Amino acid sequence: MSLDILAKELDTGDKVAIENQLEWSDSDHLVRLLMYSAGCDAKVVVLVAPEFVYEHANTLDWLNRCSNGGVSFYGVKVEVIRKVGESDLEPHFRKVVYPGGWNKDETLPLNQTPPHIQKYHDFYKPLVGELLRRDFADKAVQLWSYRGRCFPLQFEKDSGSGYAAYFSENFVWVYLHIRTWGSVERNNHIFDELLAQRDEIERTMGSALEWRWDWEDSQTFSSISVLRHGTIDDSPETLAEIRAWMLEMLPRFKEVFDPRMAEILGRFPSD
Repeated sequence: MSLDILAKELDTGDKVAIENQLEWSDSDHLVRLLMYSAGCDAKVVVLVAPEFVYEHANTLDWLNRCSNGGVSFYGVKVEVIRKVGESDLEPHFRKVVYPGGWNKDETLPLNQTPPHIQKYHDFYKPLVGELLRRDFADKAVQLWSYRGRCFPLQFEKDSGSGYAAYFSENFVWVYLHIRTWGSVERNNHIFDELLAQRDEIERTMGSALEWRWDWEDSQTFSSISVLRHGTIDDSPETLAEIRAWMLEMLPRFKEVFDPRMAEILGRFPSD
């Protein structure tokens, strides 16, 4: 990943770091912007989004107050407007947060969930409720972001591993998330043992499924996934179909992987 735009202020030559969003402001983009800005020693930091959550606007305002003018932080709302008598649309930018000011009327009220995030909460609520009712898991937690939910392994609850469902940009995933805190060697061992059984696992689950077996040496986790097309903005009928698919696939994953994970972890215990 990299910064969306690295610009330069004409008068001073100072670097300007700009991060763009297509949805309401979120913590992931804000944190990335701050990391990129520190990496390039930017003196002007700009987050552009169609709407701003209170917590993110408050953070930018606090940073302005703490920086004492050394670095300037901006939250900028982007809109599309059409001028009277003209047919073409054009972008319009409006400052929400800036050095010395914060327009709170342009900010979502405190503790109100942004609409695009609420879509995911509404989708997952009946899925989680049904799986907990079936004793599929003891709890559900967010994995990476509001886009996903993970059900931790019941027989090794502190490992970080579990069965998960997730929306990416154009795909829906169900997968085994393998993570054992602080032990890359143990993660490697678990993934390699399962990879050796790949043909049998895929044959048992169904060869028609689209599979992904992902491990990166630079990461402390791995995943074994099936996926299908879908987005959170699909029709209610399609979302109901996706939820039914998850309700089918997650128990199948548990049935296939639980005994294998228990056997492997029993032979390769944690420290």
